[in-house]
Amino acid sequence: MVKNQYNFVSKFSKFISVKFYHNFYNDNLLKGLEISVEKETGKLLQSHGILIRFIENGFTLISKKDPKFELQSFAGELKLIFFFKIKDSSFLNITDIPFSNNQKFLFQNTQDVSSEKLHPNVYVDENNIQKSADDGIFGEICLNINSKNQFFGSETAGKILDELIYSIHFNARKVKFRYNFFSKSNVIEDFGKYFITDEQNSFKLNNHGNRILANGTSVYFMIIEDEILASQTYSSKLYLKKDDDFLTYFSIFLPFPKAKTISYDINENVYFNDVFVGI
Repeated sequence: MVKNQYNFVSKFSKFISVKFYHNFYNDNLLKGLEISVEKETGKLLQSHGILIRFIENGFTLISKKDPKFELQSFAGELKLIFFFKIKDSSFLNITDIPFSNNQKFLFQNTQDVSSEKLHPNVYVDENNIQKSADDGIFGEICLNINSKNQFFGSETAGKILDELIYSIHFNARKVKFRYNFFSKSNVIEDFGKYFITDEQNSFKLNNHGNRILANGTSVYFMIIEDEILASQTYSSKLYLKKDDDFLTYFSIFLPFPKAKTISYDINENVYFNDVFVGI
């Protein structure tokens, strides 16, 4: 029996992608971005048969394979501008950037022949940020492409090139865990007997203090002094235990800190990740 065979050839191919990363997240991807195209850039994309496709952590430019784009009339460098807005309400809490809700990021490529980061250092820092009068965390990406007519305007345009991937990498903040303990009666007896430890009882933390929260609640607190990178999940399990006689046993698993409870303490010059535990 003879089977019919069909060969499908796509008329489009990916040639540039911009991807956002953040090491706070388990998958290292910064998602939920609101991305838009500058007006003149939109016209350029249309005239050159370029489609934009949004992916979970950025966007991809797709070029149409059409002989007309090999003509000299399409030669020359293209300046493309894109805008993005970060919608994550906890972004400032988790990201190692100035703690201000009026910031504009600026990113630009240095070349268009190989993949690269759109910032000079390992992670985005103050060199990529401008103060803004507008509220929110947003930014602009400027890509200068086709400098050697490698995409458009030459006979070999787009035929032998690999996809260029431009990346933007955000770093998580360093934080200290602060566990806050309270009681409905607002009194915890013998708190000096309580301590924090891990599953192996490899340490015993019982240095504690007392503070009053903004809502007037009095809490005892203990601080894990080692700073760590804030993360979506943590592996080390901690417990609150109590030194008591052999007839009683007290142990509470301490929940992991959340991004929304990271705050800056101006007096200590430290970012605390707070956990509140009723006992």
